[in-house]
Amino acid sequence: MPNPVEPDFATRPSAAIVPGCALPPRTLLLVEDSRFAAEAVRLICRRAGIRLRRAESLTAARLHLRVYRPDIVLVDLGLPDGSGLDLIAGLATAGPRPQRLIAVSGDATLEGAARAAGADAFLLKPVTLTQHLSLMTGDADLRPASAEDCEARSRNAGADPLALRDDLRLVHDLLSGTGAPERLHYAGQFLASVGHALHDSPLATAAEAATRAGDRRSLMALAQAKSAQVPMI
Repeated sequence: MPNPVEPDFATRPSAAIVPGCALPPRTLLLVEDSRFAAEAVRLICRRAGIRLRRAESLTAARLHLRVYRPDIVLVDLGLPDGSGLDLIAGLATAGPRPQRLIAVSGDATLEGAARAAGADAFLLKPVTLTQHLSLMTGDADLRPASAEDCEARSRNAGADPLALRDDLRLVHDLLSGTGAPERLHYAGQFLASVGHALHDSPLATAAEAATRAGDRRSLMALAQAKSAQVPMI
């Protein structure tokens, strides 16, 4: 569910940058339907001093943006109610424009479309602090404090297995019954996105192939097999 409406923190003054490590306070709206992928971004934001809100759909994002103007908007391109490209295009031409408009996807071929829509940067999933923080913030010279810190922060450590279970349950629910082709396509691209967030290339590749083939049974089997690997807590 979307977070409750809060005051617009984007108007607060920024603190000074501590060279080589800390960031000034920033705000970020993450438009992402996967709880597991969102958890990885949450960990990055927490470590970098960025205030985070999350919207799970285009509709929820637009509701947030009526009362909240973040510094950074990070938009997944595959959403349950449409393409993130539409939101990026609208924000790129509306005023006031966010300082950074960023597209994220597991499909590298979408970078050109994202930039044409107005994105300042394109992040290829999985999103990690080491590879992507400078693109998120626009600080080209930003570096982690040490190589050891860099390695630790680049992993998806600490992500909640409950979030992964929720994502896989959603895939199962979408594929159950005889849904429309659009429903199958969304379930498949969502499962592929989960694979990218997990650094699980075989899962992502198999989900993408099954989606192209419209193979509901294979997608269901992939989701069930991955669910069986998630540790119980």
